[in-house]
Amino acid sequence: MPNHAYAAPCRRIVRFLLLSSLALFAACAQAGTVWMDNGDRITGNILSLDNGILLVNTPYGGDVRLQFKHVKTLQSDKALVIRDKSVEHDYYAKLVSADQGKVQVEGVQRSPDGDNEVKTDVALSSLQSMTAPKPLLGETAVKGKLDLSLAQKTASVNSQNYAAAFSLDARRGLWRNVLSAAYNRSKDGDDVGTDNYGGDYALDRFLTEKAFWQGRIRYKRDFVEEVSRQTAYGTGPGYQFWDDELGAFSLSALVGRVEYGYSDGGNEGFFAGGLRWNYTRYLSGKQFQVYTNGEFYRALGDAGFGLNGEVGLRYNINSTLSLYVKYARDLVTGTRESMNESIYGTGVGWSF
Repeated sequence: MPNHAYAAPCRRIVRFLLLSSLALFAACAQAGTVWMDNGDRITGNILSLDNGILLVNTPYGGDVRLQFKHVKTLQSDKALVIRDKSVEHDYYAKLVSADQGKVQVEGVQRSPDGDNEVKTDVALSSLQSMTAPKPLLGETAVKGKLDLSLAQKTASVNSQNYAAAFSLDARRGLWRNVLSAAYNRSKDGDDVGTDNYGGDYALDRFLTEKAFWQGRIRYKRDFVEEVSRQTAYGTGPGYQFWDDELGAFSLSALVGRVEYGYSDGGNEGFFAGGLRWNYTRYLSGKQFQVYTNGEFYRALGDAGFGLNGEVGLRYNINSTLSLYVKYARDLVTGTRESMNESIYGTGVGWSF
């Protein structure tokens, strides 16, 4: 058989291998790189620097935490928000490798006096933090979490405790959807101490990079407490103080209506003003997370008020699994029936 019968397939194979090599090279070239003082080189996306811990997401080992004091130099493929210890300014810039103990900053220096283009070497020891920015326009991001807790004791009196909590945050451009739901049940012998479920949905429309307008609705059903149903809905302005790889914090002030249903079939409702908060902070290269979220509201022209929220600590085993402890509070007072419920929980979380 003539040799040219193999020529076309061979050319296709060579072309495929060449293109694959170029694609692999391009992917590697786009990744950030960290050079350590022991000679190691770490390649991946630089996510954050906080409290002396540099967090790098690698394709081969997931999130890797590095002691920043052992970093020789580094570079990034994308611009980062960089703050130095002077706190007089920050940078929105790419990092380019430089001499040991230094890095070249290429981008914009931002200060109260204005923005200036910079291309200069800075000492690594002068850097306080780095975060990957979250652009507002055109951004599509979905993240969620599922927490599960189960405890059962078998003795002269059997007891069971179950809890599940789900949250979903979906953002597209100027719109953000936040959905959460929870279920709690505890039983000691034949005595049911806690049995409730509920959910909360908020829709945010960003007006600027940080200011937004929020609409929300909340519902809770309880089979034990005298206050057996809670419904709240409202709307109002909010402000996102920050939202980056190290955490987020937002406040919103809402005006709306709160309605209660009671176990005897009665109900009442009133207009109220409220303040909602959502705070989370990652520590030690996102190894730990402290968080709190909830709402305080008060009836307009009345003494009745309510509080529901939680505070917790999470230990992240990896980017997917975590262990958590939390405390939740649901308080209703100044109404026909009052409620003061506290729930302590611990369990396993799954993030996606």
